[in-house]
Amino acid sequence: MPDSRDSDDDGAAAEKADLMYRLRHSIFEVRASGSFAAFGTIDSFVNPGIFVDPIGILRLPLSLEDAQALAQTSHNAPFGKGDQTLPCLDRVLKRVAGELGIAGGPSCVRAELYNMLLYEKGAMFKPPQDTEKVPGMFGTLSICLPSEHTGGAVCLCHGSKSARFDSSGNSAFGASYLTWYADVVHEVGSRPFTICFGAQTHCHLDRLSQYKSDPPESASALDARIGQFTQALTRWQGLQDEPHYLAYPLDHQYTDRDLKLAHLKGNDFDRAHHVAQSCEAHGKYYMLLGNIEMCITDQNGEEGMEDEAVLSLDHLVDPQGFDLLIGSTRSVSTDNLLRCESCKDREPDTQRGGNYLGNQYAEIDQFFQDSTLIIVPSQYILSFLLDRTLTHRDLAHLTTRLRGFIGQAGGSSLRGLLLQVCQSALGRDYANDEDRALCLGPVAVSAAFLNDPDLFNAVASQVKRSFAKDDYSALGELICFDDPSVQKFNINTAITKCGKMHQIHENLNTFRDGFFKGRSSRSDQLQVNSSKRCLDTLLYSCLHKSEQVCEQDASTLVKIIAEREDAPFSQHVLYRGVRIFIEHFQNSNLLVNSLVVELLSQSNHQGRSKNYLDTLLRNIVESAVSNFNLCQYATYTTSLIPPKQINSSSRSRGEHASASLSRRAGPIKAFYDYANNCKHDLPVQLLQRIQATASELTIEQSNGFLVSFLSELISVTDTRFNEAKSCIRSLITLYIIRTVGHEPKKPTDWTRLEEMSTCDGDDDCLKMNTLLKDPEASYHALGYGRFYVMESHFHLFKYFDVEMQGCKPVGVTKTNKWWEEQHPQWQTRTEKVLKTIKQLPQDRLKECFGDEYDGVMDLKMVKIMDHANIDDAVQSDKEGEGNSKLASSVPQKRGRENSE
Repeated sequence: MPDSRDSDDDGAAAEKADLMYRLRHSIFEVRASGSFAAFGTIDSFVNPGIFVDPIGILRLPLSLEDAQALAQTSHNAPFGKGDQTLPCLDRVLKRVAGELGIAGGPSCVRAELYNMLLYEKGAMFKPPQDTEKVPGMFGTLSICLPSEHTGGAVCLCHGSKSARFDSSGNSAFGASYLTWYADVVHEVGSRPFTICFGAQTHCHLDRLSQYKSDPPESASALDARIGQFTQALTRWQGLQDEPHYLAYPLDHQYTDRDLKLAHLKGNDFDRAHHVAQSCEAHGKYYMLLGNIEMCITDQNGEEGMEDEAVLSLDHLVDPQGFDLLIGSTRSVSTDNLLRCESCKDREPDTQRGGNYLGNQYAEIDQFFQDSTLIIVPSQYILSFLLDRTLTHRDLAHLTTRLRGFIGQAGGSSLRGLLLQVCQSALGRDYANDEDRALCLGPVAVSAAFLNDPDLFNAVASQVKRSFAKDDYSALGELICFDDPSVQKFNINTAITKCGKMHQIHENLNTFRDGFFKGRSSRSDQLQVNSSKRCLDTLLYSCLHKSEQVCEQDASTLVKIIAEREDAPFSQHVLYRGVRIFIEHFQNSNLLVNSLVVELLSQSNHQGRSKNYLDTLLRNIVESAVSNFNLCQYATYTTSLIPPKQINSSSRSRGEHASASLSRRAGPIKAFYDYANNCKHDLPVQLLQRIQATASELTIEQSNGFLVSFLSELISVTDTRFNEAKSCIRSLITLYIIRTVGHEPKKPTDWTRLEEMSTCDGDDDCLKMNTLLKDPEASYHALGYGRFYVMESHFHLFKYFDVEMQGCKPVGVTKTNKWWEEQHPQWQTRTEKVLKTIKQLPQDRLKECFGDEYDGVMDLKMVKIMDHANIDDAVQSDKEGEGNSKLASSVPQKRGRENSE
């Protein structure tokens, strides 16, 4: 019994094939009613009566003397001889319009004078193929006039008589014209063409252009054809596996410059125009134009190798010719071609490869170029334009380009495309909130550009993070607070949705910069001030209602006050908002630790903000002491120093080295002094908090920050008091142990615990670990092929000696290599640490350590001989049996005692 799913798939494939056939047939049946070229002869001759000053009336046929005289002058000539020229020209236009199939006939065509050219023998050239060579031309009607001089010709600026030259070069009276479509920017209405006449004598009439567009078909016939096509498009929407686009190759190739609806030739124009009208009538499809290149790789007779065909889209435009391709190329599938003609009977446009390589020829790449019309459903337009990928940079590039085109002549038709792109981006699924916000930022900007508050507010409701910085600047340029309609845009939500104060402040500042950049020429200062107050009011509201805090907010709060020194009223209002924000988060060590650093760094500020900043510092000092965390303090102060300065400080000497150490340590001296001046017992609390949180420092912080911090703290504290002694002793001990580490003990047996590994159940690994714990066994035999498995399991496997039998490892023996490598490294670290400690104030260290000073300077606490003593001291401290002489401890809060 056949599978029903196979039947469904076969039915869907048949439905798709039938639809593509009907679309292809419907497009193919649209054909132009006229030829692409027209040629003819006018028997009657009307002397145009050309008058050239100072030559006078030109005699026809043109003599050599008159031709030479013409070459020396270029004055304009009067038009026509009575009414005889115009009826003749009317007959030419009537015939041209009929043969070219111009819609509406000669009544829709006019010819305008262009210029007069005089050619010498051999000076004729082919019609131009580059639009830049004939700027402004829309069409050329040339009338050849008789000349007695067989080697030359004259092109008169008006007239209707021509001289035809026979094969012998003799001229004969008569008039001839030739017209053809070419790749230059000439047009009959929306049909591009070039009209050129004659052999060597030309009179150009410019413009010959279609200024009416009455269709040759009846309105009912056109409506019926469009209706049939829109029905097919509706069927497309209902397909089970609908194509994301379909491409129909045109009859002619077009350069990138000339790929637009108005420049298409003959059938190409009518077909593209018909498809564009049908897509517009349906409302859910777009017609685009593109240049596609097919590369066919000929394997040159390689057995079992078939020719490969790769299609790429190199240029993509809308019907008006606006470039929509983001990136250099786009892959195209042959499955999406409505008409895929064979290239076997066609010469390639370009070819490369095929050179002889000695015993065979290299493969050949043949390139075939085609211009196509492309139909894309609106729901897939975004993925098609961005090649089914979506990054916020590409989306920003696309939307910015579309907005730029809309501002140009003829670009208003792209408003609908921009809106569809935005709606498609809005309806997509995103990996995370940050990705969604970055991608929807360009959509918000486009919504403001389109003055679409519904779209803008839909974006604002979806995002939970901030847009990219450039998007806020663009929004500032586009949104005008003076416009009453701006109230419909939920600007506040878009700026504040992230919820983090430092990010909100940055968004507002960027928006503000964009706002005043877009109105730099504004002279109404009252309106400018009003706009500033609107933004400050929004910032105050955020400060008042914020429910999130992070350490980056500290610098933001200081900036909010300092940035408004020239606006006292705004500064006072926002100071109140900052104070409310701090009071709400006064017990957050994330905020108070970093805020103290920022405020103390501004202690020398002499502007109008000084009083506000000093008041904030007085208000938070107690909270900052009780919530002090050395690890967070170290992280924040280190982040304020540029990496180059941190790396260079270790190599600096003298005053520069001292300044670098002080900067890395942060304003701990100022903080200690400030706390001491505010309240008698605050310094004791601060030292206790430092000692209690020091163990949270990372290895990197211990190596870099801690010694700088010690240097500053020792210089400001009174080491005669127990709290100061205990804190300094604790930090010095932590610094030595963290930076140097305990001395590696030289093995006295075969135990190698440091070299063990996590086994995850592997038997050979477990056996190896057992061996490493065994103080007597030194050798381990390896099974066949297990050496490389063990090598991957044990990161210290290189310290074993490997026994080989031929090329095969068969066993390993323990060695002292690990200790022999580690101990010299430990000694190097001890030398560096001792050198650093000796740079600290030695008198203060002696006060802190007393009789143990020599042992500290000898680093006995990390040497093997003192391990047992250190362990006993630490254990006794934990059990409350006594104070450790070297281990860190946390003293109880008490008043200072005078050692004297």
